[in-house]
Amino acid sequence: MTIHYKADEMNELSVLFKWRGTIMPMVLGRPVIWLLIALHCGLLYVHRRREDIELPKLPWPVVSVPQALLTFFVVFFSGSCYSRYYALYGKCTGLAGALMCWLGLLRVFFNDASPEQLWNLSRHAIASVYIHYFTLAGGASSGGKLIDETEWSVVMARRMLSAEERRVVHSYEGFKPFLLQEWALQAVNEYLASDAKRSTGAGIAPFMEQALAMRKNCAETVSLLAQPVPFPYFHVINFMLSVNLVLVAYSLTFIDSIMTVPLFFIVCLVLH
Repeated sequence: MTIHYKADEMNELSVLFKWRGTIMPMVLGRPVIWLLIALHCGLLYVHRRREDIELPKLPWPVVSVPQALLTFFVVFFSGSCYSRYYALYGKCTGLAGALMCWLGLLRVFFNDASPEQLWNLSRHAIASVYIHYFTLAGGASSGGKLIDETEWSVVMARRMLSAEERRVVHSYEGFKPFLLQEWALQAVNEYLASDAKRSTGAGIAPFMEQALAMRKNCAETVSLLAQPVPFPYFHVINFMLSVNLVLVAYSLTFIDSIMTVPLFFIVCLVLH
């Protein structure tokens, strides 16, 4: 979810105590960060209190070697994540833009149509966007395989589909948004074939262009989400991260200061 903010209205303190939309709830809820802190505290205790146990020293230059490798992986991984994010954002805004153009064309070409007629010419296109996003949901919609009753109630309450149309969409095994976009084109085509008044130049071609744009953005959104960063790359960066944090936890022990605990906590918080 996008968090809207204005940088010029925030200062160091307001940013520091911000919680919603930050890394804090995501990271602090993970057990691994507390295990790493416990590991460092345990090593610190052994080093400072247990004179009968001598830990072999780990010089900081040794730790810096895997850190440099981790930095390389993190930079490229972050760049790939942001590229995917902006690509996905572009598809979502493109879908909204195509739907807006569809509705605008209805007003331009069929200006004399009644509100009920305009709604019937637009409801399938609008429903295709709702259904598209509902099938992308990872929680309530069983990972996008099903649309639950709460989501269907949103569609039905706004009269986007009839009960029969809902049954057909629900049982359809193909790409549901495209089915609804086809219905939208059929509705416009039938209206054009009738004796209803229309503006000069009205035709199916402009609507087909927007329907294909909606289909393209819907399909590419699904494809982007279905193709994450390759798992071997994701695995190696997590492996390097874990190794580095364990090495840092061990190496900081020999600074022989209790202040290494909050320092290591900040390192874990940022890197995780």
